[in-house]
Amino acid sequence: MKVVVLGGSSPSTPVLFRRLGARSKMPHLEFCLVGRSHGHLVSVLRAVRTLVGKAPILLQSSSFAPAEIVSALRGADLVLVQVRFGGYEGRNFDETFPLRYGLCGDESLGPGGLSAAWRAWPAMHNLLTTVASVCPDATILMLSSPVGIFVGAARHMFPALRIYGICELPWTTLQDVSALLNADPTGIDFDYLGVNHVGWFYRMEFEGRDLLLEYKNQDSSGERWPSSQLVASCGGFPTKYLRLHYNQQQVLQEQREGRVSRAEILKEISLESYRVFRSGGKHAILTALERRPAPWYDHAVVPFLLSLAGVPSTIPYFLTRPGWLTDAAFDSQDLLELPICINLGKFRPKSCRKPPPSHILDTVKAFVAYERKAACAVVEQDGRQMQNALEIHPWIDKPELAAALTAQITAQPQVGPN
Repeated sequence: MKVVVLGGSSPSTPVLFRRLGARSKMPHLEFCLVGRSHGHLVSVLRAVRTLVGKAPILLQSSSFAPAEIVSALRGADLVLVQVRFGGYEGRNFDETFPLRYGLCGDESLGPGGLSAAWRAWPAMHNLLTTVASVCPDATILMLSSPVGIFVGAARHMFPALRIYGICELPWTTLQDVSALLNADPTGIDFDYLGVNHVGWFYRMEFEGRDLLLEYKNQDSSGERWPSSQLVASCGGFPTKYLRLHYNQQQVLQEQREGRVSRAEILKEISLESYRVFRSGGKHAILTALERRPAPWYDHAVVPFLLSLAGVPSTIPYFLTRPGWLTDAAFDSQDLLELPICINLGKFRPKSCRKPPPSHILDTVKAFVAYERKAACAVVEQDGRQMQNALEIHPWIDKPELAAALTAQITAQPQVGPN
């Protein structure tokens, strides 16, 4: 199986191969890492080769130059899109400008996520145009933030592409609950509904136990996320990014009190990581990777690609795309994040045993409606449509606030991949 990583010079890329290199049995895999910075790509390749050892993995590399990327994509079975547009400077803007308007800053959610999509879409569109031309039958995993808006925009412009968003957060949430309540995450029967980074488990049962009920009945000071009171009131166990939704003022205060943004921290870590990748041994490389955890590889991407290669998996994958759910509450083109299983290369959505509570359903519908309008605004590069999208975002209650945010976002220059 051939896997092409667009954005392969990222300092987190070696995490993808850390787990692959540690497996005792591996299918034959061919990887091509496509990166913008030649120096960073060389460093990442050295780190990857150190980690994979004698595993049957063929490694190649490519730049984003038109002729080279066409060659890299030719024959691809799986394309991972993890390109960061605008670099850490762009992410820093996305994470900080919303704070001036009393909103949480994030590269995936809220105005920060829409800012990232607006800045990146023209370059992302060009990239996907090449993918659609060279390897139209490949499976495409969108990892670049914001996943939901990018998948929506891509599905609008390239309806024939098999493009999905993937997220590890629901699975790691199940693992966290299992550790707390002494359960096996692979044995939990659950119902889940969400959009990328924003989701709820509204049923979790294990060997006759109701884990949600057990969690709600625990004494809680309210300091742990989520509190038992929140789980009881919303009717489900929310993923951690919903702190930005339910605890907005607390998160906003934390972000304002932070001396540096997450983007600035990651930039410093990346510079040190590249230095280690260039000359360090295996232990030094593994230590460097611990400074920048990338759980989406271990808990989502690696199991997913191994499943496509025929290696059985016991975990569900949480994918974003339209048409997963047949429900009167949603349109067939609405983008939802739902659990799926892979059997002989076929994707099968996990069926739900009960409908979601009204609070969860209404909140998901609100985020879905926003992302639908946001994706259209990004595709059209239309500021008026962007303002209309922001006006219905669950965090924004005033048209004048949506207008001010739109002015900030549309003033950015367009950029290429980093």
